[in-house]
Amino acid sequence: MTREEVIAYIQEVEFGYLATVDADRAPRVRPVGIKTVYGDDLYFFTFAMTRKVAEIEGSPQVEVVWSKLREMSQVRIRGEMVLEEDPEIQQRFKEDNPIVAKMLPPGAPDLFRLYKLQPDVVEMAMGMVPYTQVAW
Repeated sequence: MTREEVIAYIQEVEFGYLATVDADRAPRVRPVGIKTVYGDDLYFFTFAMTRKVAEIEGSPQVEVVWSKLREMSQVRIRGEMVLEEDPEIQQRFKEDNPIVAKMLPPGAPDLFRLYKLQPDVVEMAMGMVPYTQVAW
């Protein structure tokens, strides 16, 4: 599978599952809509007051998995999650993802947090295993 095929795959899947660790080093997993890719980075937004913000700030190494159960396939991306503070990229993200405006209360831009996942390892599995590393 190529980088472009991985991007198409994750954009087709409804949600990925983000794995983080909390302050007690306990694993935390939740669905997230990570479908936006600019350059080599994958982007998603969340609200500032969520637990995942504290978890990412405490330990920015994360993994996200997307799967298609009917195909018995999955993509796993592990890397560092970084707060994206560039206003141009934030604006582009909001324009490319109009649902964000619907989710943010009017006059509450301070609730918006945009994160980018900088991939270290990208893996794909057809038939669930074995994993094959994908050049990113």
